[in-house]
Amino acid sequence: MCIYLYYVFFLYLIGNVNTMSLYGPALTRYNPCGLGIIYFDNVKGFDWRAVVDFGLYNNLEKVEMEVYFEKEIKINKASQNTTFVVVRNNWHHIIIRPIGPLQERFTFDLNIRNSSGNDVPVVTKFSINKVILCNDEIKARQKIGSYDITNKYNGGKRYAHVCGRRSLENTELTSVRTEAKAGDWPWHVAILIRQPKSVIGVYNCGGTIISRRAVLTAGHCLFMNGSLVEANNIVVIAGVNNHKDLTQVGRQERLVQKIILHPSYTYTYSTSDLAILKVFTWTFTDYVQPLCIWGPVYEKTKLFGKEAIMVGFGATEKNVQSDILRAANTIVQNDTTCINFDADVYRPLLNEFTFCTGYGPKSAVNPRNGDSGGGLIVRAIQTDHKVTWYLRGVLSKCGISPGHSECDPTYYMVYTDVGPHYGWIYHHSGLHYLMNVVE
Repeated sequence: MCIYLYYVFFLYLIGNVNTMSLYGPALTRYNPCGLGIIYFDNVKGFDWRAVVDFGLYNNLEKVEMEVYFEKEIKINKASQNTTFVVVRNNWHHIIIRPIGPLQERFTFDLNIRNSSGNDVPVVTKFSINKVILCNDEIKARQKIGSYDITNKYNGGKRYAHVCGRRSLENTELTSVRTEAKAGDWPWHVAILIRQPKSVIGVYNCGGTIISRRAVLTAGHCLFMNGSLVEANNIVVIAGVNNHKDLTQVGRQERLVQKIILHPSYTYTYSTSDLAILKVFTWTFTDYVQPLCIWGPVYEKTKLFGKEAIMVGFGATEKNVQSDILRAANTIVQNDTTCINFDADVYRPLLNEFTFCTGYGPKSAVNPRNGDSGGGLIVRAIQTDHKVTWYLRGVLSKCGISPGHSECDPTYYMVYTDVGPHYGWIYHHSGLHYLMNVVE
């Protein structure tokens, strides 16, 4: 049975359309000003949990946080002894002082008073130890236009752009395990393949915008019936949450000019399952943005146990094909976890260039096929205290049970790690990285 599963595993991933199915309620997260240190997760209804990541700052001993909320809130409990001060009996304005040694991950629960619907605990001002990290003025500066830093970065000699950032609206409020809004993941694209002499493309895989003229995807996505597809038969669609909706305001459609397949690509393994599509220039907008590439320094063991996000177009929970973009959390597993689950499948696939993800057999979030070619994205906190998103992996393979045609949700996904291939990606994509800047 294991041999049969191993054989079906490879056959399917190379030759079939890839889809995503997500189980469970939506998870909504609010990041004021796109900050990395604090976010609010919706627990249920009007109840929220604030998470403060003190572990980001090594020199913190005592902390006073001052938070101004748009609406009145009520704080219920905290993860450690804490003094909460309601300033002048104004439940919009709270001062928070944890007592004793700081937890790396400090939480407190709250709900919104007199809420009239799907309200969010919007923060109008946030400071730590009198240092203001978020207010209306800072929010006003977070426009897509500010990500074009050509003059600031190199005196206007070459185009330069901040990668891995989104518009403020999409940065502050994000939902996963549900349908995405256009602009939530502005680097994710749909890759369609047209039959020869046909003008209609059929959805095949996902991909990621990494520069104004380059899209990164899985190498196996570009083969049909064992042959590499002609570049002029590939269409890439960006800026939408429904790739069939021709009316969406952010939609951009590009023909592929050139396919650059990784020189070490093989049908069987995930080690170098990568390809770059060169396209006519993207216009960066609220809906279309580039994602940063993780590298050149990498160590995959530091990924183990870390949460990441996968995005894709695909099937619903009922295995009905959908054209809507969806997103879900996942977790990077230690190689040993996946090999112990099924050594015949995972031992040949996992090495220093690959890793596996998933919550395991009892997961409430079950990617069926996970949108092959799509990216696994991770967060990193920059010097401006805000989150920048990075591409860490490209989805390559999944496990399939005998007699089935979709990914088995009890199996783990295998990604090609982009870190070891940073130089190759850099060379063929017209990129120049400094911090989170692309040219």
